[in-house]
Amino acid sequence: MHLSTVFEIGFFMGLLGSVHCIGMCGPLVMALPISLRSNFQKIVTLFLYHAGKIMSYGILGLLFGLFGSQLPVFGVQRNISVIIGITMLLYGIYVFVLKPKHLQLGPFNTVYNFIVKWLSKLFKSKYMVSFFFIGMLNGLLPCGMVYLALSSAMATQNLLQGGLLMVFFGMGTVPALMMVAIGGQFMGFTFRRKIQTLLPVFIFSMGVLLILRGLNLGIPFISPVAGIGAEVISCHN
Repeated sequence: MHLSTVFEIGFFMGLLGSVHCIGMCGPLVMALPISLRSNFQKIVTLFLYHAGKIMSYGILGLLFGLFGSQLPVFGVQRNISVIIGITMLLYGIYVFVLKPKHLQLGPFNTVYNFIVKWLSKLFKSKYMVSFFFIGMLNGLLPCGMVYLALSSAMATQNLLQGGLLMVFFGMGTVPALMMVAIGGQFMGFTFRRKIQTLLPVFIFSMGVLLILRGLNLGIPFISPVAGIGAEVISCHN
């Protein structure tokens, strides 16, 4: 997969997914103890928080990219692309069509409780560096959008590209969460709800695109014969 494609997929997935992040991470960001700090300190603490979260995403991306690289090469990327696309469609139907009252975390509850326990301790810390670790732990919280991004990182079948995709995913979530942290009151309910309508459209569109790319239909840019990340082998010198 070309690096420019990795950047675009990661960043725009994070940018549109940040609407979902406002609901999931928004309360945590607004609860960051920065109100009594100077403007400069607020900027530094928010930078540390997002840097920590992006680092967590990057590390997870490296691991999933490495895992993807260990899979058999022939036809795997095409199949993974279709599977991820179908997963995104099913996720979109489950969340936005069936609209369950509570998402079932299952075995992730243990991880969630462990992270929340340490977050509560870090929130009481007076040291600015604690914001970095708050961000790191926040990046490990169970999240459907993060799982979808990690699936894309695995589909790159490349350690570096998987890590970069997740780094840009994290960067894409920064603008909306910065707005929430600095002044959540400026993002009214009506405004957030209008933007929220873009999220299911994005998820379904990405799912369809990934399925088409995996089917190798020979459509330029949309469903190239080589498939996601595969290079066309030429016999010509």
